[in-house]
Amino acid sequence: MLTMNEQTTIQTLHKQGETNASIARILKVHRNTVRNVLKRETIREKQIRVKPSRFDRYKEQIKDWLDQNVTNLRILELLTENYGVAQTYTTLCKYIQKHFPKPVEAFGVQNTAPGEEAELDFGYLGMLPGKDGRRVKTWGLAVILSYSRVGYYAICYDQKLDTLCSELKNAFGYFGGVPKKLKVDNMKAVVVKNQKYELDFNQDFLEFASHYTVVVVPCTPYSPEQKGKVESGIKYLQQNFVNGRTFTDSQDIKRKLKDWMTNYANQRIHGTTRKVPWRQLLEQERNALQNLPTEEFCLLQREVRKVQPNCHIHFDNVYYSVPFALVGKEVTVRYNDHLIRVIDQAEQVALHVRSFEKGEYVTVRGHLPEYKIYSETERQAKIEAQMRQIGESAHEYFRVLLATKASYWFRSTRAILGLTKQYGAEAVNLSLKRALYYQATDMVTIKHILEKKLYEASLEPMLPKEDKSDNSLCRNLSYYSLS
Repeated sequence: MLTMNEQTTIQTLHKQGETNASIARILKVHRNTVRNVLKRETIREKQIRVKPSRFDRYKEQIKDWLDQNVTNLRILELLTENYGVAQTYTTLCKYIQKHFPKPVEAFGVQNTAPGEEAELDFGYLGMLPGKDGRRVKTWGLAVILSYSRVGYYAICYDQKLDTLCSELKNAFGYFGGVPKKLKVDNMKAVVVKNQKYELDFNQDFLEFASHYTVVVVPCTPYSPEQKGKVESGIKYLQQNFVNGRTFTDSQDIKRKLKDWMTNYANQRIHGTTRKVPWRQLLEQERNALQNLPTEEFCLLQREVRKVQPNCHIHFDNVYYSVPFALVGKEVTVRYNDHLIRVIDQAEQVALHVRSFEKGEYVTVRGHLPEYKIYSETERQAKIEAQMRQIGESAHEYFRVLLATKASYWFRSTRAILGLTKQYGAEAVNLSLKRALYYQATDMVTIKHILEKKLYEASLEPMLPKEDKSDNSLCRNLSYYSLS
């Protein structure tokens, strides 16, 4: 049957004086068809042949299953098992889509005041050249002011917190101010958990938001329509900047992106507002933005440590003091290249300048209990008195340690005092006398003397040090002299 357009064309050509035969030649139809159309007073609509579906007889049953949230695949299995229906999964899906369409949800337009809000989101852009020119996974970051629609765009190679904070700082600088609210997707760098009755943010990002006095507003999960402006911004970045351009490396991308963002993206007439975004920012929104903070935000990394009985935590091979009341508890360590902050229950309890000297103790006297506070002189005097009680040789050995091991004498003396409890003061004093004779200051040798009771053996003359003809022989003889 002819379409409505073809029937209208036939009548129009007839009115223009064309014969039935010429009309048939023009439209490539039979002359009788032309005559039949001209006989009718009205144009017939195209007839649509309605072919019944094999699923029609089970329509009510299918509806019941759908109401019970049974999946399409399970419905096909049930139809096959119970009624012997032999149809494909695709055919069933088309039938359900036609006869049981899901209602389309309606959304309202979200209007915001100048300076009120900005939307933020990451979007995957594919494989683009990185720092060395090799193609790597790349994401686009878009920050869109909801009122003026000015967009800040960045190319990123990860979605980590420090990357996000750095680019947000650049975005606020580009806008010339800070919006009151920041609408974000449920990205891991910002939102830890967003469930029906539970919302938990990344504490580091909250510190960033507090520094810039901006309120973080997360979207409902799986609801991209709540941040439609930035969703469109990511598509705009992909389709109007990335597609159709070639890049050599990350610097080339950054240079071209800045030019595109400044001279085109924010200077064009926006498709929704029909206004130039940058002009809207300058004329109506910039004065409504909050001022940028005078101090730069410093992002601190986060670790967890346990306070040891000596009132110190161990971090990166350095020991930092913590108030003695926290001994045995876990504390949060916030750090960068310059500072170490110790946090307990969201409160700072210690602040140290970071040290990179391995094994060093960075101690604040106020962190220690009063009965444990000794100056270096006080501690040295106390240990010297304890070594003198062991015997004269022990006291002499202590003086040698002070001269030869200024940084480690405390560890050695602590070990000696421990050996005294195990072997007795007399045995330790004699062992130290033998060790002094052979100029041995390591704990392994002293313990060897005690275990083998070599302190009971007579002292043997030492080999002359100037004889270097056979070093290995000297070492062997020295060993046998000790043993």
